[in-house]
Amino acid sequence: MFAESLTAFGDYFGGDNAALARITLDMEEVSAFYGAAWEACRTIPPGETRSYKWLANAAGSPRAARAAGQAMAKNRLVLVVPCHRVIGSGGNLHGYGAGGLDVKTRLLEMERDPARTH
Repeated sequence: MFAESLTAFGDYFGGDNAALARITLDMEEVSAFYGAAWEACRTIPPGETRSYKWLANAAGSPRAARAAGQAMAKNRLVLVVPCHRVIGSGGNLHGYGAGGLDVKTRLLEMERDPARTH
């Protein structure tokens, strides 16, 4: 599994934006909602964004947008669970614990244009 993950990261930074979706996650240690939110987040196509409200709905709890935000904030598998693709319902970027909004913006730009240097 470790070798598979290393290969996937190498592929991702080589321009294959879908590579990290191939990594299998063990959700045993997280709540059912967090697991559902993380899996739903992984379905967001590279370079696209979805709102916290969309994420809550996709995770099976339509009224839990704030909880969806907490699930993204607790995510320690950034890139594998691409929380940078989740934004506010008004289209605004909100917190990104893995380097701040500059990093979130850069990741989205890289995914929108895979020809750019990762």
